[in-house]
Amino acid sequence: MSAFTLVTAAPPTPNGDLHLGHLSGPYSGADIRIRAQRLLGRGGLFLTGSDVHQSYVPTKARRDGVEPLEMAEGFADEIARIFASADFAPDAYVRPWRSELHRDIVHEFFARLHARGALRVRTEQALFCAGCDRYLFEAHLTGKCPHCGAASDGNSCENCALPNQVTDVVEAVCNACGGRPEERPVERLVFPLGEYAERLSAFHAATVMSPQLEALCADMIERGLPDIPVGHPTDWGLEMPVPGFEGHRVYVWAEMMPGYFAELAESLRASGRDPEEWRTVWNGPETEIVQFFGFDNGYFHALLQPALLMAYDPGFQLPRALLTNEFYQLGSSKFSTSRRHAIWGGDLLAAVPASVARFVLAHDRPENERTSFSWDRFHELADGELAGRWQSWLTDLFARIETQAGGLVPAGGAQPSQERFLRLLERIADDCLTAYSAEHFSPRRATRLLCELVSCARDFAAAQSRTRDSGRATAALAAEAAAARTLAQLAHPVMPAFASRLWTALGGEGAPRWDGVRPPAAGQRVETSARFFAPLPEDLEERVMGA
Repeated sequence: MSAFTLVTAAPPTPNGDLHLGHLSGPYSGADIRIRAQRLLGRGGLFLTGSDVHQSYVPTKARRDGVEPLEMAEGFADEIARIFASADFAPDAYVRPWRSELHRDIVHEFFARLHARGALRVRTEQALFCAGCDRYLFEAHLTGKCPHCGAASDGNSCENCALPNQVTDVVEAVCNACGGRPEERPVERLVFPLGEYAERLSAFHAATVMSPQLEALCADMIERGLPDIPVGHPTDWGLEMPVPGFEGHRVYVWAEMMPGYFAELAESLRASGRDPEEWRTVWNGPETEIVQFFGFDNGYFHALLQPALLMAYDPGFQLPRALLTNEFYQLGSSKFSTSRRHAIWGGDLLAAVPASVARFVLAHDRPENERTSFSWDRFHELADGELAGRWQSWLTDLFARIETQAGGLVPAGGAQPSQERFLRLLERIADDCLTAYSAEHFSPRRATRLLCELVSCARDFAAAQSRTRDSGRATAALAAEAAAARTLAQLAHPVMPAFASRLWTALGGEGAPRWDGVRPPAAGQRVETSARFFAPLPEDLEERVMGA
């Protein structure tokens, strides 16, 4: 892992609460990655914020009859509360409407693009609703994707992740009045994405990406990359800082690139550093940039934003890894805020410990294919695995430490079977740390390795139970305590509250840190009465769904 990591998570749109589909993807992924970095004693920052300038904010506010920024503030507060309940700990959660840094950095970014000749003026056909007298794009219209036929808004399709030109959306209708739009010419600033095709291909070849993201990018480059409007004649968003286009607003997906700069600047200011250092930190020789986002946002993060960064300054560092997730489904269809087809993160976390929820979401994380939530599956992992296998092993281990060693960690030994067990723990640890790395990032793999560690420890304990020699028995107990300590270390990125509690119960100080597989210090007192998991209430579904 790099010495310093900047981890970004695509900022959530403050137009609704977060559901489990949101939590299973970029936000849990980013938090796990930064915690793994810190477990190894290395530096880093976790950056995100509110994606307030999405057109979904004013359209939602219009439907609800509320003022958009007032609504956004309320949902941003709720999202921050859910993050805290889930133990997600971003170093920056920026609200652009409060941040002068965000506004200034975004304006400077686009002014510089214009000054460098990277933006072009185009007069193109666009869609308008005559009845609403509104320019239509993104959330303002709905139709069918011209590429895959799925239901789609303007500009991009979340099913196939391909962009559209809005005018090619099939059977488009205005989302405000249901009327059929008409085409009119409009002058806009566009970014000629196709001019960056070769540089983007080279970037992709050097960047960690999923096979499906690689395929999306290769397919789009082969088709020919389109010109992308970076400003729209609308009334929501930051004003375009280019003479002649003051009435246009910056396209929010293009705004996101300098928005990450602003999140870095705000995090530096929050830590007492000069926010102007953001350029130095971003481009630091030991800095690794890792970005988390849903696959449906793949085109924006893997093509548009890197090309904008190339145009802004060819010397700027590009991301080392672009880490995606697929949709997490509820039953046979994806979680949906608009259709209220969801289990809300706040409701679940009010009824279930954060470590349990994080474990389940990581274990079944939709990394390369869509996965589904079910209550039976949730109970299987929470009750059968954590409250069952994990807790029963730890309870038994602590009881034996109490009765056989007076509640103190015994001294280790050098018996062949115990050495083999410690080597097995080292192999599991190496694999788990690899699963936390940017290049091989997989919380699914990591949680399965944690379960393997517990299974191996249970097997070891059973095999050592016939030992009658007191020296051999206490040495075996020390080796088993090493397994518990290793579990506390390796579980910390996924389950920080549980891992910290186990670490403390074993006599550790501070947060868990990785220093290899070894028993706690001999003679260290163990809090043998500690308990970590309990069976979930049988009426959990009713409590959560009825909340």
